[in-house]
Amino acid sequence: MLLRADTITALAVVAGIGLAVQSDVASSPADVSMAAAHEPVSFSAEVMPILEKYCWECHSESNTELGLRLDTYEGLMAGSDYGTVVEAGDPSGSLLIDMVESGDMPEEGDPVSPEELEILKTWIAEGAENN
Repeated sequence: MLLRADTITALAVVAGIGLAVQSDVASSPADVSMAAAHEPVSFSAEVMPILEKYCWECHSESNTELGLRLDTYEGLMAGSDYGTVVEAGDPSGSLLIDMVESGDMPEEGDPVSPEELEILKTWIAEGAENN
């Protein structure tokens, strides 16, 4: 069966409209807001307060146990006398996460909460930026 030119044109227009509508739905404001809803974890606003709360007593300028300073980004990323404690992009390969998850750190006081631990993991997974 042969299709007439006007039938082919009509089918092309319908297909084009369908694709245009599908494209608009895929990039709807809801999709855009969902992507924008997740801001990267902020080192200064979210990670540093956790480190201050749990770590500074033993790992700051006034007390650098094992050569580890957690009161500055540079100190955290420099690591300890034994090497790095944060592997940017790899929370499971980061000694900081291992020590907190195992309960070895902090040695005294309350443990890091699950929500705070998730913040640390997410920050490391996102590349451990100084933001």
